[in-house]
Amino acid sequence: AMHVGDDFKLGENTFIASQVIIGNNVSIGNSCIIKAGAIINDNVQIGDGTVIREHAVIGGDGFGFERDEEGIPIRIPHLGGVVIGRDVEIGAFTTICAGTIEPTIIEDYTKIDDHVHIAHNCHIGSKCLITACAEVSGSVRIEDETWLGPQSAVIEKTHIGKKCLVGIGAIVTRRVE
Repeated sequence: AMHVGDDFKLGENTFIASQVIIGNNVSIGNSCIIKAGAIINDNVQIGDGTVIREHAVIGGDGFGFERDEEGIPIRIPHLGGVVIGRDVEIGAFTTICAGTIEPTIIEDYTKIDDHVHIAHNCHIGSKCLITACAEVSGSVRIEDETWLGPQSAVIEKTHIGKKCLVGIGAIVTRRVE
């Protein structure tokens, strides 16, 4: 069984497997493949030829909190959704969080491995390779053709330039040209 929310637009020749959940205001392009157990939350756009593998979660709330006067964490709503370009691949058990106001963006031809986490408000350029267990914190900008190695981590609000290589297990704490 598949659950589909309101205002769903589906392109031609797209395959959606069983046990997929699709939220409201979702658009999936032509010739896409959405594999079993994927969850596509509200306000997500997916371009033509994109593959989303098993149990990926696209557009869920990010880990965004502010503290009230007593120091209690209060969740910030994430309403911006996610925009995924064409011919993108998103691996199994990968999460891509919705932006708070503007969308989280994954540009064309980027390939994301299994068990990757991309936080809210990120902008990932085109033709990037993001490998297993990489973690990209909130509001990170990664430019075109950059490669993040396995188990690498990028601190929030960091900018990584074009054609960079972030090695296995690396922790990026400042701008990389």
